[in-house]
Amino acid sequence: MAKRESKVPRVFDMDNRLCLWSATGVVEPKLCHNAFDCISCAFDKAMQRKKSMGWLAAGLEEPPQPGGLWNRERWLQTAPDQRWCRHMLSGRVTARTCDHLYECGNCEYDQMIEDNPSPQADDSLPLVYAAGFKVPPNYYFHPGHTWARLEYGGRLRVGLDDLAARVFGPADEFRLPRLGEAVRGGGAELAFSRGGRQARALCPVEGVVVASNPQALKRPPEMCRSPYLEGWLLLIEPVRMQRDLLGLMTGDDGVDWMTEESQRLSDLITAESGQRLAATGGRVVADVFGSVPGLNWHHLVDKFLRP
Repeated sequence: MAKRESKVPRVFDMDNRLCLWSATGVVEPKLCHNAFDCISCAFDKAMQRKKSMGWLAAGLEEPPQPGGLWNRERWLQTAPDQRWCRHMLSGRVTARTCDHLYECGNCEYDQMIEDNPSPQADDSLPLVYAAGFKVPPNYYFHPGHTWARLEYGGRLRVGLDDLAARVFGPADEFRLPRLGEAVRGGGAELAFSRGGRQARALCPVEGVVVASNPQALKRPPEMCRSPYLEGWLLLIEPVRMQRDLLGLMTGDDGVDWMTEESQRLSDLITAESGQRLAATGGRVVADVFGSVPGLNWHHLVDKFLRP
């Protein structure tokens, strides 16, 4: 299946994709390619080096306030629209100015924002319905029916998608990697069970676990009710973010794929039970396995979680 045209990763609910250096008028318009993770951004590092060398020494034109923009005293006197915090420019916070000359690695506020593991939940999450299943266009989908959502700062939140949640129904238990544990893209890292039956789903990206959803451990059956928001499972610091995301499906590709998967599911249900895929109001029932007698749990796992 063809991938999206743009190579710029899509950030969940991001209001502004303009690079911070462009937003403040220092360089020509340029899109952010690193989810506003300035600390790990090669372009930001190059700009910081040029800033320390001096603009003329680096062969660049001087920024909007010649000779004084990077002096802290002059910086604090600069108009707010030339020194907005990167988290405001990306839409994550309402209003915040930068007091650290865009040296985010030395900023306590930046560290507080990055260490906040709460999801960027929004009741107005845009959704497309694909043959009875929900698909958020800005999420990335793995063929094993897990998703990844790129968040501000370059971390990735992952979970089971709507098809997996509806097919397997409420779980009795989740067994997830611990904090600090490395996970592999395509590794069988997301384990859950129901009625003594076991299943493992594939992690969509490679990285290190920095947070897990405590509700998945306390109230596992509730995770399938809102798989894309409250039902998230892990927050991951990726190792190769762009490589991993380019290997996943998003946008129209994700919708087309989910439509095909819905047909595969319907064919399997008909073959194993003689019934058709049950739906109410255009949506697939919340618990396919629990609603359709005769389905084989292991066949469902092999067909949809372990492609």
